Amino acid sequence: MVRPLQEAALAAPGDVSQRLRLSYRHAVVDPGRIEPIPSLAELPVAVRADLAEAFDEVGIPKGARIARQGDYAYELFAILQGIARIEQDGAVEAKLGEGELLGEIGLLLTGRRTATIVAETPMRLLTLFEQSFRQLSRKHPEFSAVVHGSSQGRFTSTTTA
Repeated sequence: MVRPLQEAALAAPGDVSQRLRLSYRHAVVDPGRIEPIPSLAELPVAVRADLAEAFDEVGIPKGARIARQGDYAYELFAILQGIARIEQDGAVEAKLGEGELLGEIGLLLTGRRTATIVAETPMRLLTLFEQSFRQLSRKHPEFSAVVHGSSQGRFTSTTTA
């Protein structure tokens, strides 16, 4: 569920990473919102229920910077709608769309963003803040395995580019 405060705080293009943290007002996400994320939809029902309680849903305008390369990594993102452009050192490396996870490399491996993420189109994201991510990873190793699996190919390409 997205609250009006979040929508207003995130309405203008630009860098929304700071505004994501400032506008955060948690409410339980409907577990059905997790189903469009294939890697998460395969998790057991109990795990998805815990994820739904921890995730928050936000709308991001086209052109907004969701994360900046080199910044501390505070959240994991799952794309419900839209396309994200992934840039490293100013060069476009990839475009990711619905059903994909973003931001996991920084949370799992480096502590910092390895790339800049920009909303190529208007987006709907599920966000999971670091503390919740760590708690869920300890409680549900299968969730941790899914997120690690998502990061493996991308981390290799970010460190060899």
